[in-house]
Amino acid sequence: MDEFLAELEARMAAASRADAVHPPLTAEALQVIAAADQGGTPMFTSANLARIAKENGVEVSSDMTPNDIIAELRRRQRP
Repeated sequence: MDEFLAELEARMAAASRADAVHPPLTAEALQVIAAADQGGTPMFTSANLARIAKENGVEVSSDMTPNDIIAELRRRQRP
């Protein structure tokens, strides 16, 4: 029974994180999005881009491209 409850709690926590409202993006993240809108997408994931992503709650994995990171920042952008 304890294992069942632990698994249920873990699933509920994961669902809450997935549905969470994200805080507003930082000014740097908005600048990255604006630069991408003007065709300024980086060729590689720099340490600076990874830092900006992390500061805005984006978990950067080794298989993510700069476009993936920017798309995730856009997804988190409030209207």
